[in-house]
Amino acid sequence: MNKVVKIGLIGLGTVGSGVAHLLKHNHEEILRKTGIDLKLAIACDIRADEIGEKNSAITYTKDWKDVIADPEITIVIELIGGTEPAYTIITEALRAGKNVVTANKKLLAEKGRSIFETAAASDKTIGFEASVGGGIPCIRALNEGLAGNRILSISGILNGTTNYILTRMEEENKSFNDALRDAQEKGFAEADPAFDIEGYDAAHKICVISTLAYGRWIDFSAISIQGITQISPLDIRFAKEMGYAIKLLGISKIAGDEIDIRVHPAMIHQSHPLASVHNENNAITINGDMTGAVTLHGKGAGSFPTASAVASDIIQIARGNISLPETSAFSEAKYLSSERRITRYYMRLRTKDRPGILAKIAGAFGKHGVSIASVIQKESNSEFVPLLFMTHEAVENNILAAIDEINGFEFVDGKATLIPIEDSFANR
Repeated sequence: MNKVVKIGLIGLGTVGSGVAHLLKHNHEEILRKTGIDLKLAIACDIRADEIGEKNSAITYTKDWKDVIADPEITIVIELIGGTEPAYTIITEALRAGKNVVTANKKLLAEKGRSIFETAAASDKTIGFEASVGGGIPCIRALNEGLAGNRILSISGILNGTTNYILTRMEEENKSFNDALRDAQEKGFAEADPAFDIEGYDAAHKICVISTLAYGRWIDFSAISIQGITQISPLDIRFAKEMGYAIKLLGISKIAGDEIDIRVHPAMIHQSHPLASVHNENNAITINGDMTGAVTLHGKGAGSFPTASAVASDIIQIARGNISLPETSAFSEAKYLSSERRITRYYMRLRTKDRPGILAKIAGAFGKHGVSIASVIQKESNSEFVPLLFMTHEAVENNILAAIDEINGFEFVDGKATLIPIEDSFANR
């Protein structure tokens, strides 16, 4: 006997339309594999009148409350994004006795604790596989496949827009602005791309998966975030010459009883699996104490990959195989301070070409306890020449103080670009 599960979908944008398409076109495949008859019974969208004319088999509404009020709906899918009314929709659905599936990483990163508490009080569950990594099953891998591990670190390329831009800069020597325009023309970047290129999307994702991995409530506002707008083709070429690639990474590590969590461009060794992840693809490396590093790679965004993750949660809930994280045992996260974060750095700046400048820069580094490993001056036809530095390991606070002093020198044009070198992730 097949099990009939009626679903309510709220939001028919890019991902929501993909979910509706999947449930229709792969209905028989899902039924054959699982014995579950998934029926999209009602959908909510502000364009309900227009969409409803094209598909009379589904009830359409403009009011999300109609979805929650339907007694036959057992699973509500929230795909409108943002904080409100998404938060209200999810909590009201849980209180009404519905299970919920969402792809809303921003909401989970900023209000996840309240949502999980509401779900537990309602004795219902929430599936959120699609919130991190699109079609990559990283949440399930973490909660199930790696459940026997103590997670030591996570590093990931978690945003397809920024990875596509960096790929175009690397492979075609494009400037950041030209690569961004290319991404927008191909639909990989929004008209207003700030949320992606400034690192906030990746930060929401590393927040969600790190909370689960370490069993600690992570305050999104505690995450250090830096985007890719200052990266130049010169940085990428020099990194390649030195055996590195530049990627925007979401990073979290256990450091004693503290968590080191951040998002920023990083140089990683070309031998690391993440270094070969190109274009709009995503990848995430989870380092467990038993397994070592496990890397998952695939389509991190888009209508159909994300719809696949949503469908996975629907099926698992229908089977009764998905449960809430044991959040009652979660503790408050403590964070590694910049006074204790130590790594190597790459720095690029533009200076006037005259004697004594290098000595003054070296003096600023030395004053703040930063040791230079190498320096290269690139030729230039302009008044200013690029200077490229690689440092030995340095305390973050110390190098930031040195950079602040160097930026104030009258012979420096603009601000220095600083990129951490994540040698700890190298597979050698």
